[in-house]
Amino acid sequence: MPAGPDRDAETSGSESKPSSPGERARNAVSRRRLLSTTAAGSATALAGCTELLSSGSDDPLRVSVWSGNYADRFEESVVQRYEEEFDAEIEIQPGWNNILSDIQTAPDDDPPYDVTITEGNFYYYGRQDDLFHEIRTENVPNFDEVIDYYAEFRNTEYGMPVDGAPCTIIHREGLESEIGSWSDLSGSAVAASNGVGVDTGFWWFPMYAAAVGMDEAELGEEMHDADLHDDVLETVREWPVESWASSGQDIWQAFQNDVIDVAQWYYEQTAYDIDDYDGLTHTMPEETTGYLNHWCVVKGTDKRDQAEEFINFLMDSEVQTAWSEEMPTLFCNENTEYAGDLADDLPSNSEEARNIAFPDWEFLAEHSGDLSDDFTQMQSNA
Repeated sequence: MPAGPDRDAETSGSESKPSSPGERARNAVSRRRLLSTTAAGSATALAGCTELLSSGSDDPLRVSVWSGNYADRFEESVVQRYEEEFDAEIEIQPGWNNILSDIQTAPDDDPPYDVTITEGNFYYYGRQDDLFHEIRTENVPNFDEVIDYYAEFRNTEYGMPVDGAPCTIIHREGLESEIGSWSDLSGSAVAASNGVGVDTGFWWFPMYAAAVGMDEAELGEEMHDADLHDDVLETVREWPVESWASSGQDIWQAFQNDVIDVAQWYYEQTAYDIDDYDGLTHTMPEETTGYLNHWCVVKGTDKRDQAEEFINFLMDSEVQTAWSEEMPTLFCNENTEYAGDLADDLPSNSEEARNIAFPDWEFLAEHSGDLSDDFTQMQSNA
């Protein structure tokens, strides 16, 4: 998010350091613990309509988004367009590690948000805690235009696939040899460099990147085989990691301080910002890992109709096309036309989308505690 699904390259130091979202979600006292392990007519809402479908309240629609430049760019490219088109007000509430816990600890009939963004981990644990309304698909007709792979690979009953980002490799220009794949982080050029930076708040992404580079199973499937987890950890352990980053700012600063020459980071935090830094470039591997945001209607909202209308608006191809001019984000509508040369890196169909190893939390949940502990220990021993 994010950086990572939830954090930004420009995030200030005011955010607290995240614990694992999985750990937090398991330990939190849910306000709606109705499920033990799995989550088991309305008016039509079309993007482009001008009549709101809300309950009639004049209060703004409260939308939780990833903090940092995700929130800034979202407001610039999406919020203003929605407010003008629907004559409605949106209240953006940026956050990341607090999103689920804020919902969990709020009164049942007074959630902090009407709509929330979630990546795979948040979406999985939020469903386990019954935090989201089911999406009434008749209110989100733009779901019919979602690329088939995004519509099928993960449950869409409680959230709609809208946007996301693959992981990319940031590196200095002029390294000993070209950096083009995750396997190169185990190669001689990286070994001879100043070192590597990786995300620690979302430890599963460097692990999936390592698994993709190992190529012992199909596209990161090493992470879905518990017998291979030690091999994945050992691969990361052998990288010359010098920056255990908790934000995008950590990564950029590590480059500027000559601490690292290579980093695992996120495309939407990189592609439009990297020109601000001398001597850096980035390479999107043909096979990589990444995250996909599912947008959800929060249980307890009195704006369920308007929330679905807003999500449908986010899924509109014209909205996503304009959105891409402000943010280099992966989009899910098959008719989205990416700005500039983004289509060279970002998937536009199911075949291309299958080259991204999205974490499978239906499997990972059982192993996340051990993996998180092992990753933390690796960092502590560095």
